[in-house]
Amino acid sequence: MRGLLLRAGLNAADGVARLLPRGVAYDLADLAGRAWHRFAPRRRALVTANLGRVSEAIGRPAHGPSLRRLVHRAFMEHARYYLELLRLPHESVERIGEMVSADDWAAWKPVFGSGAVVATLHLGNFEPYGSFLTANGLHAVVPIEEIEPRELYEFLLARRATGRGVEMIPVSRARRPMLAALRRGGMVGLAADRDLAGDGQPVRLFGHLTTLPTGPANLALMTGRPLVAAACWRIGQERFHAQGWPIEVAPSGDRRADATAMTEALARRFEEAIAAAPEQWFAAFQRIWPDLDGSPP
Repeated sequence: MRGLLLRAGLNAADGVARLLPRGVAYDLADLAGRAWHRFAPRRRALVTANLGRVSEAIGRPAHGPSLRRLVHRAFMEHARYYLELLRLPHESVERIGEMVSADDWAAWKPVFGSGAVVATLHLGNFEPYGSFLTANGLHAVVPIEEIEPRELYEFLLARRATGRGVEMIPVSRARRPMLAALRRGGMVGLAADRDLAGDGQPVRLFGHLTTLPTGPANLALMTGRPLVAAACWRIGQERFHAQGWPIEVAPSGDRRADATAMTEALARRFEEAIAAAPEQWFAAFQRIWPDLDGSPP
């Protein structure tokens, strides 16, 4: 019964988000974000701790009104992300692709077209970039986390799979398809700013120890494909801007050492991307650093 009610609620939200004019839909998302911020004190405390740490590292105020405004904005930006998950799948690939601008695309297209591992992060909204790639004739395999409840996972999968040129595969079954895609010159996209398995490489992120997954580096090393860090920021209502950075590490002959060096280089690029818009880093809604206690799971 609970699953049926959840499914009905999600479908209703999907219908409302699709039918509303864009400006009205974003206004409602902002209202929902404000309410979430007000009525979720534990989550608000976690986001405050995470973004306070980022702010301190990049020279922004880490306390007081400035940080409170940043956290308030983070809740609104995250609500906008969920709105876009509902609205954008109802648009064509070509229409979504037009919403995205990308730095140096003429140089990046042949790199991606020959096969690459793209390591991105939970920032802004990277999913429209998948449609941008598809609109430019490229295809990608993307592993996705199998979240609970099942009804929510299936709902989100159905909408994320509408990129047509993006093949979504559950993480537990993704290894072989990713390797196969890379070996035939395809792309693989992975969110790599959270170590879900808990067995990643220790790195310093904004000056404090955490771990990041080594999967992107290992995939690149196993297949000989380049590793690229990428970010896609929200710059307006249904407008996004993407940027990529090549991760280039001189090979040492020791694959484990090379994977470590590449993962550390990813961390530096992730810091750069997050610093440009900390309020859009929605990984901050989860625990990032082990030494920040009392955070929700």
